[in-house]
Amino acid sequence: MRAHMQASTMLLRVGPINVHPVRARTSLLRNRRRPACLPVSARAATTLTPATVVTPDSPTSSGNPMLGVLNNALLQQAEVQRQGLEEKPGEADARNFKLHWSVDFWKHRSQSQDLAGTNTNSSGTVNKALEFIESLTSNASKAGVFASPTATAYWAYHLTRTGFLAVQGLSGLFATQAAARAEGNPEAAERSKVGQMFNTKSPLAPFVEPLTMYYQDYKNIEAGMYKLPWDMTTLRNKQYDPLHVLNTAASFAYEASNTLRRRFQGAPEEVWLQSSMYPKYYLNTFHYQTDGWLSEKSASIYEASTETLFLGRQDAMQRQSLVPLHNFMQGRGREGAGTKMLEVACGTGRFATFVKDNYPRMDYTALDLSPYYLYEARNNIKNWHRLRQPNLKMGGVDGSGTHFLQAAAESIPQDDASHDVVLSIYLFHELPPEVRRAAAKDMVRVLKPGGLLILTDSVQLGDRSSFDASIGRFGDFNEPYYRSFIAEDFGQMFKDCGLECDEKLLGSSTKVLSFRKPL
Repeated sequence: MRAHMQASTMLLRVGPINVHPVRARTSLLRNRRRPACLPVSARAATTLTPATVVTPDSPTSSGNPMLGVLNNALLQQAEVQRQGLEEKPGEADARNFKLHWSVDFWKHRSQSQDLAGTNTNSSGTVNKALEFIESLTSNASKAGVFASPTATAYWAYHLTRTGFLAVQGLSGLFATQAAARAEGNPEAAERSKVGQMFNTKSPLAPFVEPLTMYYQDYKNIEAGMYKLPWDMTTLRNKQYDPLHVLNTAASFAYEASNTLRRRFQGAPEEVWLQSSMYPKYYLNTFHYQTDGWLSEKSASIYEASTETLFLGRQDAMQRQSLVPLHNFMQGRGREGAGTKMLEVACGTGRFATFVKDNYPRMDYTALDLSPYYLYEARNNIKNWHRLRQPNLKMGGVDGSGTHFLQAAAESIPQDDASHDVVLSIYLFHELPPEVRRAAAKDMVRVLKPGGLLILTDSVQLGDRSSFDASIGRFGDFNEPYYRSFIAEDFGQMFKDCGLECDEKLLGSSTKVLSFRKPL
């Protein structure tokens, strides 16, 4: 159920990185309360669809990108008003949650200044590259890149990975251009050029967002919130196998070509499998991907596709979910023995491997509606267990201490109050409004009193001020529920279901909200 979220043109400036001290702002609970988990009919949650949006490609915009941005901003403000919200979700969060330092760190970073301190008017890519490197070198020292061998290893690994993914992304664009020309479609070939795909003054600007995200990720590692990524330190892992890397790159280029072609045509494929076993909203090829969530091929290429889109920062964004988990696990044993955790919409199980690496004795249940993604999740967790804990037999499937469950988020076949932790990553923006409420209610139902619930998903309106005018355009990537999602007040939603708001974090285009269930 993982999705691509914001397009990769959400960029940050290169400038001095200033870390704000942790803010422990007391949560201010609203006096006005709604009845518990209001049904969608009570809040008139009719979804705006991509068809209602004026984009730069729409005839009414006359090719002016600013008209598309303006119309999206107006639609998003209308969505806030239609849902009866008094403020944007990012503003409401400030009244409900303790704010981690990352909230201010990201909120006012502007994509309109791609490379601060760099002369974007200078001629030639070489001059811009030299200026970028000079600025980056200065900031690398400030960020502590060379502060220790561990820090240097972390940055070397992630920069190399980002560089490779950038080349892989370009290969996808070139494959799209070649396919479009072969089909006699010069318009699609033109739109798949790098300059058309990235709305930026500098070809180096897309790298700034991953670098800033890595800074935050390593700060958490340095603070002991979680370990170094296990796949970085395990040289026998498949990502160090050249044959596996080449095969994945070739598969990605083919999938990217097909995905972009459908996007340019605005014509998603129908899901090959029609079944009454799946909810209607699920039978959609989200972000134009092949087969939606219902094929082995889709599951096998998903990680490569999303990490390429985000130039390697998706793992780091997801790992921000480990911060509230770390705080909750204090006093419960570092290896997680005796703690039961449920991940709702686990996808390929990649994030589950990071949880298990930090808490190998945790009893983990991975839930997803797709049997293909569950099988991929099993393989990923099995691979982690073989490489990292081969002698630790923890029960569950393959001795990994993990159970796999095929079910919908709104109908979890688990007992009431059966899990200490419930987590969901990148699910809620792909749910219709009424299903979001049903899923929230069922996630709360299976959570134990005193337990922790973590909701990780795309940033919303009010989270990053520079995104607000254009964030809704991600809905055009065959994401029919995204525009209603970005105006949804999840703090209030989960309070209505009986939880207390805990802490909020931001990490690039991802936000993490944590909640506690009263005893």
